[in-house]
Amino acid sequence: MDNIVAESLTAMPVERKDGTYALRIPLDQGKCTPGMMKTVMETMAKFDLTSVRVTTGQRLNLEGIPKEKLDEVIASLGTKIDKVPPTVGVCTGVGVCKYGVQDSRGMGKKLLAVIKANGPYPFKIKSGVSGCKMVCAFSNVRDIGLVGTPKGWDVLFGGGAARNVRAGVKIGTKLADDEALALIEKALDFYKENGRKRERISGLIDRLGEEALLEAVK
Repeated sequence: MDNIVAESLTAMPVERKDGTYALRIPLDQGKCTPGMMKTVMETMAKFDLTSVRVTTGQRLNLEGIPKEKLDEVIASLGTKIDKVPPTVGVCTGVGVCKYGVQDSRGMGKKLLAVIKANGPYPFKIKSGVSGCKMVCAFSNVRDIGLVGTPKGWDVLFGGGAARNVRAGVKIGTKLADDEALALIEKALDFYKENGRKRERISGLIDRLGEEALLEAVK
């Protein structure tokens, strides 16, 4: 690893039940470079840490950090952040996966730009972009879900995988990239205008009904 240059990372502390901390490290669509992994591995060795996990949000969690060592571990990794920036979960998509029919990685970047540009929102938004109907990015149970078909994108809105699991409402089908993103902007406007503080999109739809959403995005 001597020829690999370590990269500076950002990390958000998360307190655990046992009094230790995890450090949540944002990733770009789950991608880890050799330089990033070198920083993580050197930090783990330096502080005798034994566990790093990949989260369902395609981030890294460095686990088991004693409270008294937290600041030192953060300094070894890079910079502390108070909130992890939003991400979009993606599968590998066309060109990599043999089942992929749409560019999930490229569309994921476009979707993330739309989400960032149209905020703030009543509460957090989780999104998934899947390149085919195998739905490996869990698009059907995300606040915003895109599912690739041979003729374009199916758009789902208001899914959830929390206590009350619900599938997203299909608000568009077989759409080109720009059409799908424009429709999502309309749906996000509906959420911003009608959502209560700390209310997820699924809760909003449960409260107002699917027809209210479908009418808003016509």
